[in-house]
Amino acid sequence: MKRSIDVVVGTVLALLALPVILLLAAVAAINLRAWPFFVQTRIGAGGVPFRLVKLRTLPVATNHYADKRAIESIPLTWISRNLRRTHLDELPQLLLVPIGRMSLVGPRPEMPFLHEAMPAPFARRRTEVRPGCTGLWQIGHQCSGLIVEAPEYDLYYVENRSLLLDVWVVWRTISMIIHRRTVSLDDVPAWIPQIGTVTSFTLGHAHPEIEIDPAA
Repeated sequence: MKRSIDVVVGTVLALLALPVILLLAAVAAINLRAWPFFVQTRIGAGGVPFRLVKLRTLPVATNHYADKRAIESIPLTWISRNLRRTHLDELPQLLLVPIGRMSLVGPRPEMPFLHEAMPAPFARRRTEVRPGCTGLWQIGHQCSGLIVEAPEYDLYYVENRSLLLDVWVVWRTISMIIHRRTVSLDDVPAWIPQIGTVTSFTLGHAHPEIEIDPAA
């Protein structure tokens, strides 16, 4: 069912978004005087790498695989700053949904070096499903940090994924873009069935470990 929805809804959204993507690409090209599409290798379902496309918002000289912490110190133009704030720079990801590289909802696809630095159980668990254009972590309170700093969002999604949860995530994604309101796991409505739970997880600075409920 989820894959069928991704194919049908993803195709419609990709076609609707294509004119907007082309328009924003022209704006980005003029803004940064560079090729407007930015391509990175990310880790997808099953730990398989794939090529992810975004609209360019950073200067060409920026490290191709700079993480969020490094990007914070880079001065951005007004256009780039707003593309990132509204997540419009991520619109090209919709084109990857119908072909199966991504899903509409799922864990954020991570860069290879950050994926490899994750605790192995966490990295393996979050890649059991296709990465999403949006997801629980992407709209969570800790989305300004690194994924490994708030593993509970991805773990909760993987263990409780359902059509109802996906619909709620999409609705809250729209709310976040418009009102800039992020969520916590406590905000997930009681009418969305909770199938599994993460009993405990701890993150140490030097040797992070995550314990996942073996019964889940």
